Amino acid sequence: MQDNPLTIECFNFNSNGKHDLIGKVQKSLADLENLWISKQGENFFLPTAVGHNYHKVLKSQLFVDKFSESVQYTFLDYVAGGCELNFMVAIDFTASNGNPRLPDSLHYIDPSGRPNAYQRAILEVGEVLQFYDSDKRFPSWGFGARPIDGPVSHCFNLNGSSYQCEVEGIHGIMMAYTSALHNVSFAGPTLFGPVINTAAAIASHSLSCSQQKYFVLLIITDGVITDLQETKDALVKASDLPLSILIVGVGGADFKEMEVLDADKGERLESSSGRVASRDIVQFVPFRDVQSGEMSIVQSLLAELPTQFLTYMRSRGIQPKS
Repeated sequence: MQDNPLTIECFNFNSNGKHDLIGKVQKSLADLENLWISKQGENFFLPTAVGHNYHKVLKSQLFVDKFSESVQYTFLDYVAGGCELNFMVAIDFTASNGNPRLPDSLHYIDPSGRPNAYQRAILEVGEVLQFYDSDKRFPSWGFGARPIDGPVSHCFNLNGSSYQCEVEGIHGIMMAYTSALHNVSFAGPTLFGPVINTAAAIASHSLSCSQQKYFVLLIITDGVITDLQETKDALVKASDLPLSILIVGVGGADFKEMEVLDADKGERLESSSGRVASRDIVQFVPFRDVQSGEMSIVQSLLAELPTQFLTYMRSRGIQPKS
């Protein structure tokens, strides 16, 4: 790698975009390091019209003022070093999902055992991420419903507990989900802010315990969110934490606002106070796009996770354990 040739070109800038080549020099990384050590310059040259084998040596020189090398660790380096991905899930119980006792509901539990969209997303994503979580205790919430004898909640513990949000394993999530369908009254509206802030609080608390933890929140929803700006504010704040958010959109709703949250087009989210997200932490996938079978939910949802993870770790100078 150090001996691979690098071509360095110097241009005279023109505002019309047609910049004039002043000269170029070809050096390897090892050559550049030697220039830095010797404090000597290397002449630029300019190819002539006669042919590629002829060039004019210029008086202009390239100097290496500073030289440093750094190791770029991969996602697998962190995983091999024991870094954990802690899985969390939040499920939409708003009324727009339909009566769960009827077959046309997105929450309908098919007697044949065929999983609905919510169950499939939990199973497919959870089955992958659980292997990176040592205790396999997963915080699980519901939102947009009225728990028994209570007001509408936009972040309640899926297992019905008033103090413990964690369940045991993927099976525990599935059991808590099925139980919740019989114990909550669907309501609304669809708010993401409270769930994201709750997950962010857990990720923030972990910083005092370990740098080798990263959190992944899976949100499964059928509706267009009604707290878009509040959600943006929560995501911008969470972008400084070891947290990524995967969103699966089920049903036939218009999910354009989710694409805005995803920020795949390069525009980072901005909060109501004008603060810009430090990085992209959201990946959104409409369930209908993966039902054809050409690509799984896991492939689509987890495609950006390693990059989001590495961006966080590198920006904070956190190295994997050897």
